[in-house]
Amino acid sequence: MDFYKRMLIKILKNSMAGCESNVLKILESGYDLNIKDKEELEELIDNL
Repeated sequence: MDFYKRMLIKILKNSMAGCESNVLKILESGYDLNIKDKEELEELIDNL
């Protein structure tokens, strides 16, 4: 699972949609996402 999480972080870092995202910072720090953050992450992925 960590592999996919790291890959997602790398992809989002390089995307225009995710480069300024707070969700990305939370993912990198290792904290769990709340419901609002999970929804924002889904939107970021959809916009790739």
